[in-house]
Amino acid sequence: MPQVTANGLSFHVQVLTHADEHGDPVPGRPKVVMLHGLVIDNLSSWYYTLAHPLALVADVHLYDLRGHGRSEMPASGYSVEQNVDDLVALLDHWGIDEPVHLFGNSFGGVVSLAMAHRHPERVASLFLIEAHFAVEGWGEHMAGSLALAAFGLDEDAVQAWLDENADRKLSRLAKRSERFLMETSLIDDLQAEQPIGWLGEIHCPTYALYGSESDILDRARELEAKVPTCQLEIVPGSSHSLLTEESHLVRERALAWLAQVGHPPAPSAGA
Repeated sequence: MPQVTANGLSFHVQVLTHADEHGDPVPGRPKVVMLHGLVIDNLSSWYYTLAHPLALVADVHLYDLRGHGRSEMPASGYSVEQNVDDLVALLDHWGIDEPVHLFGNSFGGVVSLAMAHRHPERVASLFLIEAHFAVEGWGEHMAGSLALAAFGLDEDAVQAWLDENADRKLSRLAKRSERFLMETSLIDDLQAEQPIGWLGEIHCPTYALYGSESDILDRARELEAKVPTCQLEIVPGSSHSLLTEESHLVRERALAWLAQVGHPPAPSAGA
């Protein structure tokens, strides 16, 4: 189980790449970093959907966000900015100094957008699936009394999931999720998030996928309207669980996106 220390915490990471016949890294491959959703999620949602197909054409880096999966769960420090700090520290640990292609699902989209705003020189493109971002009332809506309603879960649904899985094979995940929600500052940190006003400052190529039945479809419209480079696709009949509901379609779009933006344009003749 690969564990690395970055930004003072232990993170569970996976790196998928290819070597040449001598065992050396293949040069020139795009660098992809994938960020997953909140609480009942971890890097496996990417690992078992897009990571391996993308690793055929790119070096793919995955990690469990702080508090998630097999990464360390500190008592505090779950703001979007602190998650961005984690990402920067991991890029430094991996020795990646070139711009990366960020793939963000749900809350991973929050972190991806914030990274592109705060460190534009380190982000080559964004591929966003059902991406959240802070609007007026978002923090309280996300945080209040375990509501997490913006992710398709309410307090009763969260507790029912925990209860249902408490004595089953997934008991470890259920108990960890309960501890995450009840014993860390996650709820308070979400509640403290302020609305963002900088979407218009995102200038890297951006592709956004949302389901037509998503409960955050208004975010899709706002991204399209405010991010100058945003290409939006709305998938008919899909919900916020688009990554798993339409994994084949998402895989096709992701590969096409990397083929489009994964390499810098060749210099013109005489340049």
